[in-house]
Amino acid sequence: MRPSLRLLVNAVLVAAVVTPVWPAHADGEDDIPRLAPRTERISVAPDGTTGGNGHSTDPVVSADGRVVAFTSTATNLGPGTDVRNSVYYRTGPGEPLRRVVVPGETTSTPQLSDSGRYLTFGSYATATATSSVYVMDLSTGETRRLAPAMGDGYEVSYGIAPVSADGRYVAFVARPAVDPNGAFSCRVMLLDRKTDTARRVSRDSDGSKNVHRCDQISMSADGRKVAYLEGYSGPSDDDQGDILVYDRKSGRTVQADATHDGTAADRSAIAPVLSADGSKVGFNSVATDLVPGADPNGESSTSWNAFVRDLRTGTLRRYDGHAPTDLTLVSDLSADGSKLLLNTADANRTSLGLILRDACTGEEQLLSPGQDGRPLTVGKAALSTDESTAVFDSYYPGLVPEDTNLIGDVFVRTLR
Repeated sequence: MRPSLRLLVNAVLVAAVVTPVWPAHADGEDDIPRLAPRTERISVAPDGTTGGNGHSTDPVVSADGRVVAFTSTATNLGPGTDVRNSVYYRTGPGEPLRRVVVPGETTSTPQLSDSGRYLTFGSYATATATSSVYVMDLSTGETRRLAPAMGDGYEVSYGIAPVSADGRYVAFVARPAVDPNGAFSCRVMLLDRKTDTARRVSRDSDGSKNVHRCDQISMSADGRKVAYLEGYSGPSDDDQGDILVYDRKSGRTVQADATHDGTAADRSAIAPVLSADGSKVGFNSVATDLVPGADPNGESSTSWNAFVRDLRTGTLRRYDGHAPTDLTLVSDLSADGSKLLLNTADANRTSLGLILRDACTGEEQLLSPGQDGRPLTVGKAALSTDESTAVFDSYYPGLVPEDTNLIGDVFVRTLR
């Protein structure tokens, strides 16, 4: 049985006190102070208290929760900010924010390797109206632009570019330099940086759909599996996106949002997230026929549900909020997919907050309690592989005492 929201909030409120907790230790165990779960705003100026003067969004986190990166339009997060949009990162708790600098270019869409060593990001040069993707080694500061040979006139384009834990594999979007279809031609590619060869991940069109999107990429930690959104026009106005998973070793592609009876889904799916071990993929959909039984949200085109497909067994499961009619979005999965990072709201769109749910036991933890203990709305969120840390952005004040404005900020929730 899942705990009620009231009990959950009360439990988190008690746990959210930031006074150090000194647990009993076994004989011979180091007396290390343990802190209760706590929330920290990290999109702040160097003085540590002043928030950013622009919105900070899209946070990502390393496997151990130490390295965090995000995008910001703020110009006061560090010295010498000469562009309005930049990627920032910090290499550990208490470390200063550092800005990614590509002269004359804005940067965005950060992705971190599980190891925390490699950071990928997109850049845009206003003067030439060109976009690029870079890989940065945070241990050395070396930054390299991705420019593999692909043929057919395709080149690296904008969009997120996940990187494997060891930095060897990078998945990215490619588009033709000259596109007669009006930027509707795209491919998802996988680059092996060791051999400098790129292979196509996204499938060829069978002619039944006008493919014009291939983005929202996710990758397993070993770079074996790549999940992505294939967006298209048709076959109906309601169904304009599928979630596909490519296996580098087998060369096979699996459709994650396939229905239980083999028919085409009646509505779209978006936002795939792979577990680090590649065993499961989560996504969000308004489709009503993915799993057996009536959808409690009915025919509403705005009632999103979270789904997780086990790629080993093929089973698909829908996850609801605290009530079947709640709006529920999966933001991330734990290493083996056994825990889900869920963004929830009730039927009245009242926030139920960001929660971490154990898929087996139903046990939940509220990760976005305000100062009064009630859940607050957050945007994009990510979970560290070791489940020690969650990062998210939010425009709502009240998550920390010093945040009183409506500017988007990035927060780190330390769970243990």
